[in-house]
Amino acid sequence: MKYHRKKQKSPRRWVVTLGSLRFETQGVRYGVKRRAEEEAEGLFYEAYWDDEHPERQVELFSQSLALNPRDGIVYLNRGIAYDALGDMERALADFEQAIRLCPKRAEAYNNRGYLRYKQGKYEQAIPDFTKAVELNPEYAQAFCSRGSAYGMLGQHELAMADIEMAIEVDPDFQLAYVNRAAFYMNMDRFHEAEEDLQDVLERDPDDSTRALAEKYLAICREQGKN
Repeated sequence: MKYHRKKQKSPRRWVVTLGSLRFETQGVRYGVKRRAEEEAEGLFYEAYWDDEHPERQVELFSQSLALNPRDGIVYLNRGIAYDALGDMERALADFEQAIRLCPKRAEAYNNRGYLRYKQGKYEQAIPDFTKAVELNPEYAQAFCSRGSAYGMLGQHELAMADIEMAIEVDPDFQLAYVNRAAFYMNMDRFHEAEEDLQDVLERDPDDSTRALAEKYLAICREQGKN
């Protein structure tokens, strides 16, 4: 998931020079800085909307950071582009930099946890997901991800509690229903799993969620015959 920020106009600065070269020079410096920030923002949004070309996204985000190196949102998005390219090392470095620059940004912790989960480091991923939901108690994706990590560690009660919480805070988060169905399947509760999966498919999910739901539904129906 990519992240954006609301555009805000910079406050106007009125500079009274009183004939002072010092104040005039500060005004010039501010003008150069403002132009650099505007150019950086333009590069950010050019990359932001170019989902199908992560290589180009990395290039544009890097150019943006060269002009404004303390923009945590750009690091957060470049990390996603690196992950799309399979470069988990650079993705992790960018997420960690995003955390340093934006320590109250829940998405940065969630994304670092996601990478650790992909690496099989479930115990390390859980504190990141926990921090994400502490910062944003309605962050369904982080609850769902932490539930998956608990499940991989065999802590099924905690896993199911997190998935139920994901559904409670965002009833439209369809991946949570798919994950709950997977837990029902593990408990041989195929009828309940099938209900969740059919509900997901009726909601017109995105392609990846649909594919997973259809896969699990076929298994449910096969197992239900036995």
